[in-house]
Amino acid sequence: MSERLFAMDVEKREFARKMRGYDVDEVRAFLRAAADEIGRLNLENQTVRDEIGALNARLDEFRERERALQDTLVTAQKISGEMKEKSQKESDLLIREARLKAERILEQAQDQLHLIENEIGRLRLEKDAFENRLRSLIDEHLALLDLRKQERGDLDNLRFLRRRSTNEVG
Repeated sequence: MSERLFAMDVEKREFARKMRGYDVDEVRAFLRAAADEIGRLNLENQTVRDEIGALNARLDEFRERERALQDTLVTAQKISGEMKEKSQKESDLLIREARLKAERILEQAQDQLHLIENEIGRLRLEKDAFENRLRSLIDEHLALLDLRKQERGDLDNLRFLRRRSTNEVG
């Protein structure tokens, strides 16, 4: 007899008849009940196996999803790291460029400052030269005015002398 017992095997099982044996109807009723229970258990067992198969399939699906999510997470972390590294490099480059630009602007400003200082120096020299020329012109004009004043005084003296000499003569 096989190790596995099916409902049909129990129901069709025949036993040899012996004197003073069991009640045949009772044995048949018990075998039918046992066959029904075995059939129900076999169906239940098959249902459980089907559920286990479905659950295993879902488990495999979830494991596949988990693996895909882990791969996605690893990829996202890698991309995030690469993006962070790239951003850092870009910011470093921008800072270097900004510093170079600032240095150039500062150099240009210093060059302009030197030009302006030189221009201021030149203008001071021109101002001093102009003031000296103006002072010289003023001095010349003052000298001319003094000379003219003296000439007028001399002229007035001459007139006075002429009137006097005309008055003394006449």
